[in-house]
Formats: sequence, structure tokens, C-alpha cells
Amino acid sequence: MNKIKLDAYAARMKRGDEHAFAVIYESTKKGVFSYIYSITGDYAVAEELMQDTYVKVKQNISSYREGNFSAWIIQIARNLAYNHVKRASREVFTDDYAPFERGGGYRIDEESSPVLAAVKAVLKEEEAQIVILHVVGGYKHREIAELLKKPVGTVTWTYKNALAKLKAHLEEEERR
Repeated sequence: MNKIKLDAYAARMKRGDEHAFAVIYESTKKGVFSYIYSITGDYAVAEELMQDTYVKVKQNISSYREGNFSAWIIQIARNLAYNHVKRASREVFTDDYAPFERGGGYRIDEESSPVLAAVKAVLKEEEAQIVILHVVGGYKHREIAELLKKPVGTVTWTYKNALAKLKAHLEEEERR
């Protein structure tokens, strides 16, 4: 959904239109989930934080000022994801089994997704976020540039270099 339509739905949501929220959720959830997942690396946590993001969107819609609603949602998601990562890094486990329980019942890992394993192994965090936002989230380079507050040329260049790194890595893995 384009920026203008999304802002129109945001205005309707501000007025209490539940259908507008449903449309916003359906059109942005894939990108929000992908972005959170690129930060946390944990499928279950990303799902939970995605839901928390939309709860915050509903709670704080009155504070939204017209502009770029998608970027506003991504900013909320970013804050929640980085807060989670920061909290998780301070956790102290007390028994031998706790680390396995931490990630929830399921994870996307190297065995289930060799491409994701390559993204984690080869790309820097910003490169991985750009690739995931574009490929999985469906965001255009200019939208990613707005979300990450980077020039479009930088996002495009980073994306192309990241793909080249991934291709080289996957070809090398295939030769082994």
C-alpha cells in the first residue's frame, strides 16, 4: 500500500475506525515482522514483538502526526526489538536447561533456512536489515531509505553489495 493511502487509513484509525486498523495491519505486518526478525533472529520473539507493535500503534495513534505512517510503525517495532535484545542480553540463567527454553518452542535456524544462515554469517546488521526489508517485507529502496534515514543511493548500493556477498558465499558453500 502506498504512503498516501496508508496515511489516509491512519487518519481514519485516529477517528476510531476499526476497519482502518485491520487494513493497516494486513498491509504492513509482513514488513514489520521481517524487520523485527532481522534484529532478534528469533521467530517466536518476532511474532510477539510484532503484536506488541500493533498494540502500541493502537494505543498511541493519537500522537501520530501526518507524514510517513509506515516509518512510524517501523520505529515502534525497532524500539521494541532493540529493548528486547538489550533486556535479553542481561538475563542470567540458573540451570542447564534454561538457554534452550529462552527461544520459545520454535526457531528458524541454519538447518531450516540455509539462505537465512548465510544472511547471518555474511552480512552486517544493516545489510541484513535492508535485504530482509526488501526481499521479505516487500519495501522499495526509497521506503527503506526513509525507514532507516539513509540516502536512497546508499540503500541501493548496500543492497546490491549484500546480494553479491550472499551469492559468493552460497556459491562457495555449494563447491564444498
